[in-house]
Amino acid sequence: MNMKTRVLLCVALLLIAAGMAGAQEPKPATHTASAAKPKAAAPAMDPKAMEAMMEKMAAPGPNHEVFKGMEGEWNQTVVWTMDPSQPAQESHSVATVKSILGGRYSQEETTGEVMGKPFSGMGLVGYDNILKKYVGMWVDNAGTGIMTEEGTADASGNVINWIGKMSDPTTGKMGRSRMVWRKVDDNKHTFEMYSNGPDGKEFKMMTITYDRKM
Repeated sequence: MNMKTRVLLCVALLLIAAGMAGAQEPKPATHTASAAKPKAAAPAMDPKAMEAMMEKMAAPGPNHEVFKGMEGEWNQTVVWTMDPSQPAQESHSVATVKSILGGRYSQEETTGEVMGKPFSGMGLVGYDNILKKYVGMWVDNAGTGIMTEEGTADASGNVINWIGKMSDPTTGKMGRSRMVWRKVDDNKHTFEMYSNGPDGKEFKMMTITYDRKM
C-alpha cells in the first residue's frame, strides 16, 4: 500500500468514525408533542472512490494544454499609463516561461526596467479542475502584495478573460482589475489590463506584447 493510499484510508476512517460518533451521540430528551427525528449520518465515501476522485481532480486536462504554447523565451514590449489623460509610456523586458509540476501550471519570470529602475516579477497560472476556472497569481518588486486572478476562456481557447484582485495603494483596500490574454499565434500573444480612472470609467492601463525570441 503506497503512502497516498494510506493517507486516503486514514481520511476515510476518520470520516467513518466521525459519522459513527455522530450517529451514536445521545440526544437530549424533549417533551414536545412532535419531536424532530434525528438525521441519519451521511455515508462516508469509499476509500477507492475517494482516491479515484482525487486522481481525476489532480490530472492535467485539455484546459492545461494552452500552457505548453507559452513555454520559452520572450521579448516583452510594455505600454502603460496610470492616468488616461496622460501619454502612455513604453518599457521593455524579457520573460522566461516554463511548464511546471507535470504541466499543471505555467511559471513566468520577468526582468526588465521601468522608469529607469530594475523590475522583476514572477507569476503562476493554472486551471483549477474543481472551480472549472483558470487561476493565477503575480508578485513583483514594485510592491508587497499578491495579485490573485480567476479567468474563463472563450470557445476558441485563444482568449482568456481574467478578473484580478490586489491591494490598491491609493485606497488602502483591495482593488479589482479586468485583464484579457490573447493568443495571436505560436510566437506572439498579448496581455491587456483595464482599471477604473478617477471618473469611475474603465480605461486600458497596460498592454504587454510577447514576441518569442528566435
